[in-house]
Amino acid sequence: MSLRRLFILLALLVCTTLSHAGLLAGSTRVIYNAGERERSLMLANTNDYPVVVQTWIDQGEGNPDNAQAPFIVLPAVFRLQPNGIQGLRILFGGDALPDDRESVYWLNLYEIPPTASETRAPAQIDMAMNTQLKIFYRPAGLTPEPAEAPPRLEFSLRQEGEQWFLQCRNPTPFHASFAGLTVEGDGRVLEAEQEMDMMTSPFAERRYRLGAEPPPAGARLRFWLINDAGFPVEHEAALAR
Repeated sequence: MSLRRLFILLALLVCTTLSHAGLLAGSTRVIYNAGERERSLMLANTNDYPVVVQTWIDQGEGNPDNAQAPFIVLPAVFRLQPNGIQGLRILFGGDALPDDRESVYWLNLYEIPPTASETRAPAQIDMAMNTQLKIFYRPAGLTPEPAEAPPRLEFSLRQEGEQWFLQCRNPTPFHASFAGLTVEGDGRVLEAEQEMDMMTSPFAERRYRLGAEPPPAGARLRFWLINDAGFPVEHEAALAR
């Protein structure tokens, strides 16, 4: 499957999921710069029925009972009418966070549908849905600039047994969120397996599985990084063995 086709399928999957969940956010991620008083995010209910929405911020667990984060989101619980719009306020609590790199947290949007007796189409809305968006806390004075970080990523090929992996080393203070990675050469394209979270943390390394087929000699890497606006941007890089 080509990466372009994969992007189309992912887009359709996202649209289908959002359509089923009914909540549309004004952005797929939030960049919270140090020193800001708050950030706002708009939500829209695209359902033809009202929903109750619970919001919280955690470290990715998706459980409000164990949520631990230096952020709060307001309102925490609200009712959203069909085709209604609600603004969220995201506030930083002032906790001490690393000042040499980004920190990431997750905003949870938990949508509770009405009961069967409250809707004309109970079979279509019989489950709650939780959507998670990333919040990146970005300290002041990080270098290089975010736009200058992609060329600094380092990639190499690794073999373990019969499996090949793509090793990413991120020497920058920013999270590298990949939408896709392909190793290309000799007319062949090897795509890294898609995972729920394709992110390499700042000053860290991560492996991405390529499979059992040996990469071609002299292959180059093509990768897509998600930018601050939430869109994938294409890049290329050399590969070390």
